[in-house]
Amino acid sequence: MPVPTASTAASSPLVSSAPVETLRSSELSPLYWLGTNADNVFLYREYREAENLGDPITTAVAALTRQQPLDPDYFNPLSPATKVGASITNGSVITLDISSDAFKRRVDAGIAERAVQQLVYTATAAAANAGLSNADNPLEVVILVDGHHGYKAFGHVTLGEPMSRDGSLAAPVWIIDPAQGVTSEGRVEVFGRGVAFESQLRWQIFRITDLDKPSEGKLVKAGTVSVDAPAGEIGEYKFSQKLDPGTYELYVFHEDVSGRTEERQNADSKVFTIK
Repeated sequence: MPVPTASTAASSPLVSSAPVETLRSSELSPLYWLGTNADNVFLYREYREAENLGDPITTAVAALTRQQPLDPDYFNPLSPATKVGASITNGSVITLDISSDAFKRRVDAGIAERAVQQLVYTATAAAANAGLSNADNPLEVVILVDGHHGYKAFGHVTLGEPMSRDGSLAAPVWIIDPAQGVTSEGRVEVFGRGVAFESQLRWQIFRITDLDKPSEGKLVKAGTVSVDAPAGEIGEYKFSQKLDPGTYELYVFHEDVSGRTEERQNADSKVFTIK
């Protein structure tokens, strides 16, 4: 089934805006991947180690094209780019110059638009993470391909004009910590972002005994957590839980307040280990 284009998704966005990252003292690069959620595909972020290419934006964008997400629920339609360069003009526009081999896969128009937004989100996140921009000055991004304007990415999206983050494509719920596959001692510290709806976010933690069958885990903890934002806006949530040693899967999601279904709405999940 084709993925809706960004303009279609924007007709009833779950997220009205997509704030940039805050300054973070970290050697890791913020990379945005795609993840399927019900009938749509949204952008999700991971912080990853990346080869230092001299500036944080080039480093992050190059890593985005050359790495794959840790979380198996995410995917990356971009291909490794032979060349990536970046500069900031007048303190307001990031110019990316990327080689055409990044767009060699065949995808539909909806995925093509989201892949281009991966570049926009990642470039602006890297700038904010390095202290080169902030919420009062969210940079736009111009994408050149092999130094030229007008390239049509994946045969669908014409590049070369300033672009901003499309808020309708930001994930309505995502887990930042714990990262996929991490190990911690004694307890799990959960931190993430989500859209504040009428009710709180719900969460569940399952103990996994067979990694090949995570869906058959045993529910050991469950609860709710508030998002620190007005209704309809994206904000942060956090909580912690003490757990026995073992491997677990965490889900955070919206509850269907209509009561029509018990399915998890807009869920994100992470597998982690307690030692």
